[in-house]
Amino acid sequence: MEVVIPVIIVLAVVAFVLGRAHDRSLARKIGAEVGGKRSHDDPVVLLEKLHQLREAGALTEAEFETQKARILEK
Repeated sequence: MEVVIPVIIVLAVVAFVLGRAHDRSLARKIGAEVGGKRSHDDPVVLLEKLHQLREAGALTEAEFETQKARILEK
């Protein structure tokens, strides 16, 4: 039992770190899509992706608002 608890803690930390890495990766991917000036991008789709990132905690409210303004300028 003494070994089980530290192993569970290590696994929880690893899962958390990997989850955050995935969120950052997704944020970079969507940020590249939003930052690009491709005319064929659908603003509604991009706004939905931004919303998902904000809800997942990958974007702050300020980052969300900045990217939303960039999308709506197009």
